[in-house]
This record gives sequence, structure tokens and C-alpha cells, in this order.
Amino acid sequence: MLFRNYLSEQANATQEIRFMRILLAGLLLVILVVAGVVLKLVGNEKTVLVPPEIKRSFWVSGNAVSREYLEDMAYWYAGLALNITPAVSTYQNSLFLKYAAPSEFGRLQMEMGARADFLKKNNTATQFSVRNITLDDKTLRVALSGTLFTWASDKKAGERQATYLVGFKHMNGRLYVSEFKETSEQNPFDSAAGR
Repeated sequence: MLFRNYLSEQANATQEIRFMRILLAGLLLVILVVAGVVLKLVGNEKTVLVPPEIKRSFWVSGNAVSREYLEDMAYWYAGLALNITPAVSTYQNSLFLKYAAPSEFGRLQMEMGARADFLKKNNTATQFSVRNITLDDKTLRVALSGTLFTWASDKKAGERQATYLVGFKHMNGRLYVSEFKETSEQNPFDSAAGR
């Protein structure tokens, strides 16, 4: 009887070991398949973004952005920088600088600060009405042409045609502002500056 129990326990242990080996082999196979799928998907991610007002969709992937996204983001940044009053300048500048490229942060901060100081000192407000948007999606630069209106206190101080260039850097799947400056309608991408 003791011998029979011993053989039965040994057979059970052998079956348990066999089951564990089969289970381990199955889990290893699943891990290898998942690892293969993950390696295939690395770098191919595409993020679909939905704007505050849904007119069209755009995307950002690991190494590119859609033309629509460039256009909408340039329009938004120009609005932050140019549709401004002394009361909201500090907030809008800080919001703009959240998206500044790290390598250009200091320069953009000084430029935005100087513009805000001018507005506060002169009690001036500006509004930029975009008429035309031109893209250079290879260099991630967008030129916005339109009319810049200026108000001093509550009176219209002037209006003029202006073109602004918004340049971007694409890093780690995000779009950062690298330049924001006024150019001309004849040379919207400021090609004489060496670009």
C-alpha cells in the first residue's frame, strides 16, 4: 500500500512538472509574440488630435506632423502673441512660453517680455487678423499674413499689413515654437536670414 501511494505521488509530481513545462513554454511563446509586435510598432505611433473646435483632424507621429496641425498651431501661437492687451499679456506670454523650444526659450522669453512691457507702458492693445497662411512643411515654418490693428487706450491708433513667421521644432513627438518674428509679405520665410 505504501509503495502504491509512493508511485501515485511520483506520477502526480511527474504530471505536474510536465504541465508546468508546457505552461512555461506557452508563456514564453506569448512573450516572444508580444515583444515582436511591440518592436514592430515602436516609432510608428500616430497621435490623432482633436482641436477645441472640430473642423478637421490632424496628426502627430514620431517624426512628422500634418500640414493642418502646423497651420492651426501657428494660427493659435500668433493669436497668443498678437491678440493681446496689457491685462492678459502676462498670462498669454506664459502660455506661449510653455511650448517654446528649450534651446530658444530664453530668446523668446525676452522678446515676449519686451512686447508685454511696451503694451503695459503705453496702455496699448493689438489684434492680428489673418488673411493668408503659407506653409513650408519641410522646415516646419508657417507665415501668416494679415492686418495688425493697434489700439491706444480705447481709440484705434492704426492698422497695417504685416506678416509673421512661426517656426517649429519637432522633438519627441511634440511640436515646440522655435521662432516668432515679423517678416515681409514678399519674403515671408525670411530666406535672406540664411535659411
